[in-house]
This record gives sequence, C-alpha cells and structure tokens, in this order.
Amino acid sequence: MKRRSFVTALGAAAISAVALGLGDTVAGPRARTRRRVRRRIRRRHRRRVAIRMIAGRPVWVVPIGLAAGWELVRENRVVIVKETRFVERGGARVEVAVVADSDGETEEVDLLREDTAENGKEEKGSALPDDDMTTPGVEVTGDDSKK
Repeated sequence: MKRRSFVTALGAAAISAVALGLGDTVAGPRARTRRRVRRRIRRRHRRRVAIRMIAGRPVWVVPIGLAAGWELVRENRVVIVKETRFVERGGARVEVAVVADSDGETEEVDLLREDTAENGKEEKGSALPDDDMTTPGVEVTGDDSKK
C-alpha cells in the first residue's frame, strides 16, 4: 500500500465517522441547557376601599366593576366578597355585599360603587387554585408572582 492511498483511506474513515455522529460520542455528551418555563398563575382581583358616612351609616366605596370573588382591603384587613345584593333599608334600596374575612366570619357592608384614585389601583391578590375557573381573576406569569 502506498502512502497516498493510506492517507486517503484514513481521511475517508475520519469523514465517515464524523458524518455518522461517532465524533460526538468520542467528544462526550452535549451539555443541555434548560429553558426557563414561565408558569401562568391566576390571582384574585384586589382593591383598596374607602369608607364614607352616608345618612349616619358607614358605606364602603368600591370600584364599579366589583364582583363576587374579589378581595377588598381596608386598613390592612383583607376580605373576600361572597355576594352582592340589594336590600330595603328605611324605604330606600341599598346595595350590600356579604364579605368573609380570613377567620371565616361574614358580615354585610353597605356599598357605593364609584371609581376613585384609591380603589383604581390593582394590587397583588391571593393565588387561585388551578381548577377554579369560575372566580374572576387576573393571569400573571410566575415571575410577576414573586414580586
């Protein structure tokens, strides 16, 4: 065998090894980079409320879009709205909300629906379970949930 045919055969073997992927096995496995996955989380709507005295009764000033399932904050106390309804008080029709606090105690509070600067700001609400699709909420990415 001549030197020229030997080098040609050796080159052909090296090219075929690289083409078949045998070169990767010799070099070792590739380091895989793990892509960061952003998880979508649903959170409750949370808004601050103010209290006004109307006809001698305390009335909570809430956003116009208030619905059952929202969280309301008043002086570091968070309550969840269970339902809203209209009742007759002193011959007048008044809107009330049934709210529950973290202890499970419920109470009825009078409402006045009005958008103000204080209750217009969306705050970070508590996370909703993944299977709860009936409660109104806001979808945020996993990065936003850590703030």
